Amino acid sequence: MAQQQLLKQESLVSEILRTYKRQLTQNIERHTHVSDIITISQQSNQESSISQILRTYGKQFKQIRKQYTDGQGGRCVMGVIMSYYGWDGKCISNAERRLYAALVALRQAGINKELLIELNDSGATFDEIADYLDRNHGLTTSNR
Repeated sequence: MAQQQLLKQESLVSEILRTYKRQLTQNIERHTHVSDIITISQQSNQESSISQILRTYGKQFKQIRKQYTDGQGGRCVMGVIMSYYGWDGKCISNAERRLYAALVALRQAGINKELLIELNDSGATFDEIADYLDRNHGLTTSNR
């Protein structure tokens, strides 16, 4: 029963995110040249795996342990993933929605959140965690 409710919520969040992405794309199209729209569309259709997020997006942050953010540009592994989905590292209500989006992405990729946190807090770098995911999950793209 609880699993059905979670799946229903997951589907609802996915639809909201798709709608939001569609609206953003439409707004961008109104203010962008046609050649730029094609590039943006191609980039937005490329899905990023969790390991790709950690390797590329993680470079923007100093890696920290035991908390999502330190409020000064530091993030843990979950904080990086949440930031990829739009978290600014400050807003608590925003954090809840971004955490949920990150958890959905992890679940769809078959990745355990607690394992990521354990790897981060035991001293593994973002690149080492990404390498671990690639070796153990064989992920090249996620099913966001």
